[in-house]
Amino acid sequence: MVIVVSGRHRVTLNPGDAGYEDAARVRGIPLPEAPKNFPQSAPTKEEVRKMAEEQKLKTEETPKKDEPKLVEIPVLDLEDYEIPKEKETAIEDKSKGSVKYAFIGAGQGGSRLAKSFYDLGYKKAIVLNTSKHDLDMLPMPDTQKFFMNIGEEGAGKIMDRGRMAAEKYQQEIFDMMRRLFGFVDQVLVCVGAGGGTGGGSILPLLGIAKKYLKYIGHGNPTERMGAVISLPTAGEASSPQVAANALEVAESVGALAEKGEISPLVIVDNDKIVKMYKNLTPVKYWPTINGAVSNLFNIFNYLSSCASSYTSFDTTDYLSLVRSGGCMIFGLARIKDYKAEQNISQTLKNVLHNTLLAEGFDLGTAKTAAAIVVAGKKIMDTEAGLMDKINYAFDCMSNMCPNATVHRGIYEDARDSLRIYTIISGLKMPKSRLAKLGKTE
Repeated sequence: MVIVVSGRHRVTLNPGDAGYEDAARVRGIPLPEAPKNFPQSAPTKEEVRKMAEEQKLKTEETPKKDEPKLVEIPVLDLEDYEIPKEKETAIEDKSKGSVKYAFIGAGQGGSRLAKSFYDLGYKKAIVLNTSKHDLDMLPMPDTQKFFMNIGEEGAGKIMDRGRMAAEKYQQEIFDMMRRLFGFVDQVLVCVGAGGGTGGGSILPLLGIAKKYLKYIGHGNPTERMGAVISLPTAGEASSPQVAANALEVAESVGALAEKGEISPLVIVDNDKIVKMYKNLTPVKYWPTINGAVSNLFNIFNYLSSCASSYTSFDTTDYLSLVRSGGCMIFGLARIKDYKAEQNISQTLKNVLHNTLLAEGFDLGTAKTAAAIVVAGKKIMDTEAGLMDKINYAFDCMSNMCPNATVHRGIYEDARDSLRIYTIISGLKMPKSRLAKLGKTE
């Protein structure tokens, strides 16, 4: 303590007060030493660094009680492994339908049928044959052809050879489907029923198709695989072997269809179709015959993808027909005099009784059906009473297929005509037509 006199006043200064150190020096009073553990000047950078490191070591050495001890997991090579992307090899479907189909054609007749669908944009198609010559002659990419080598050129109308060929190469055929088809909604196997390769291979091929549909994730493959079989002409059926083959194939595949184990079964009666197309040149003969089948089949798939301002035949309607089991038939007619009161309904009746691809079916066994009217815009705009006539025709179809769910569709296009298309599914086999192949009632 230092007492300082200022005029009449005496001021007491304590260590730490302003002026204390000056007053103490004047009076010779020693100043107190600074504590040894308290630095008189700011620490250097090096001292700060050392203090930080010491504090860090203390923190690391003293584990926090609240945090659990970390698990030590070894590093695995798999952590850096990436699954390689498979090269996309599936063929792009170029049809304009709502349902994506794949086709397997077996034998010469079946391969021609598959080719006719291929030409309409159904590019997911493969063809198989025991005859390399027939395969080479078919104008399709070689990558979509498969030669079933049985040591001889062709099956010679012997169905056992066709069956054994399909069974022998079933894995190669499956791999080909996996490589080229990709994801599809339906698979159709096309064969000529009277031939050795096609007729003999159809059941094994349906089995392979079922396996493939399961492989791509479809839970109920039986409603997604079907068949298109062509019956021989009267001239071809004059051969006992051909007639016997056709009958055996029709009965065996027909039994599967009626039990709902395949859907649909389309029967193409070549004897009926060739009578519709007279005077064809050899070059146009088979493309025209097979085109009659594929074009009519395609029109319903195409229309189911089209919107209508009147009445739409949509994808759900179409699939109910495709997956009804049994046989499927088609009809088509152009109505020239649509002004007459009964002409549209009468034409529809004629179409149902005289289907284009086959005959002998009992319409009372049908499960589903559809009638679609397509007319030119001008006709739809100007023809008074046309809607009443169309509705009456639809009612007639319901009466003729009394047990079937009947779908309707009305569309307009740019053509100056009126057409009616019919499709009926879930039918029993045509017994009268099979009888001509030798079936005994």
